[in-house]
Amino acid sequence: MLTPGGQSPPTTTVPGRAVIGAISPPTQVVLSRPIAQHADPDNVVATLQRMWRDTFAGNTSAMLAALLAIDWQYLHAGTAAGHRPAAAAKHAVAGVGGIGMASTRHRRRQPVNFCLTEAGDLDVDWIYLIDPVTDTVAVHTGDGRPDALHRLAG
Repeated sequence: MLTPGGQSPPTTTVPGRAVIGAISPPTQVVLSRPIAQHADPDNVVATLQRMWRDTFAGNTSAMLAALLAIDWQYLHAGTAAGHRPAAAAKHAVAGVGGIGMASTRHRRRQPVNFCLTEAGDLDVDWIYLIDPVTDTVAVHTGDGRPDALHRLAG
């Protein structure tokens, strides 16, 4: 399907599996963590913007460090301390979301590293790359193609 201008319509409403992370500009290697649920760009970007503002007071580096620390079952900026997470998540992190099952085991998994040019091998639908220098999140499709760039300040 094409828009009246002859271009493909934006794909930002399709839910799916995703990873969130950051890219190292000199090497183009991405360091990332999976998000298991609610991974459609409209929801994830809005959640990241709220998290950046309300949980991390505009500190993109702190937010990125928290997001890269563990695998996520879901992201939700409104998660409160003592919140009982969804059944699929073992624990909740206030202001961030539910921790994925693999991150609650005795031995945590390491973040996923990949080259953006080889993103198609990940079997994900969306890639979210946070840039702490520009305070932005770049949304890429699962094959690594750029889809959108959003300011965390909204």
